[in-house]
Amino acid sequence: MKRTILMALVLALVGCATAPAAIVTTTYEFIPDQSTVVVYGGWGGGPSTFYVEGQFQLTVDYDAGSASFDQVNTNDIWGDSVADIFYMTELDGTVVSDSRIDFLSESADPSWPYANILLELTFRDDSVHLTSITYYPRYAPDAPAYVLDATAVPEPMTILLFGLGGLVLRKHVF
Repeated sequence: MKRTILMALVLALVGCATAPAAIVTTTYEFIPDQSTVVVYGGWGGGPSTFYVEGQFQLTVDYDAGSASFDQVNTNDIWGDSVADIFYMTELDGTVVSDSRIDFLSESADPSWPYANILLELTFRDDSVHLTSITYYPRYAPDAPAYVLDATAVPEPMTILLFGLGGLVLRKHVF
């Protein structure tokens, strides 16, 4: 049974290694000392700086040119998570280039263009850099402005699984 499971894993990895994956899902962890949200206005006056902790799952469909945030878990800022403030799981992602994805949610109210949200994700070496500016709550005229400037790296378990997969593939195929 153990050998059958191992062979199934090897065959799956060989299939992944021979054809480029059209859909890639990766879990990233924010680096707290390199990830901040600065709040301007609101209860605290401003500006107030908060460090971002947590993780998110990024799914990119390269064939369709689309992307999405899934399972975003972050710390709270004044009672709301970073995911909620930037509406991360509601944004439509477009692959702009090999190194950049733009996530956009346009305002349903043309008289309030400041409710548009643009979050830019840039791939840098072994990390991703996220930037955005938004008002939260989105349609409140006196809402504070939130500025995101964050860096995240692949979750250690993701890196470990890729590494183990390569070792298994190398040992049994070559």
